[in-house]
Amino acid sequence: MLLRTRLKCLLFAGACLPVFSASAHHGWSWYGNEPFTLTAVVVEKQFGNPHDRMTVRADGQEWNLLLSPPSRSRRAGFTGDNVEVGDTITAFGHRRASGDLFEMKTERLQVGDTLYNLYPDRD
Repeated sequence: MLLRTRLKCLLFAGACLPVFSASAHHGWSWYGNEPFTLTAVVVEKQFGNPHDRMTVRADGQEWNLLLSPPSRSRRAGFTGDNVEVGDTITAFGHRRASGDLFEMKTERLQVGDTLYNLYPDRD
């Protein structure tokens, strides 16, 4: 009886995993429709799943830049080696639609003279 209960619990947990993963994913619907541009200094960079990210500072405010999944970033030629803490970048994308969060979903990122098109299908 105990084995059967444990098996049911494991099956239930396995069935719930895709739901929890999907709810944690940042879809485009959370971001506004208006194009948004931000020029800022890199404070922190994090490269890895589910999305590459950077924290940047502009006008005394820290922003969370949600970049693309690592595979998409690499296809665009963008890696953690292309940007350093202290670099000035310009991000093009969409600002978080609701609330007072300083966050944007980044479609393109300019570092120096190089523009990385993370979401070419969204031009």
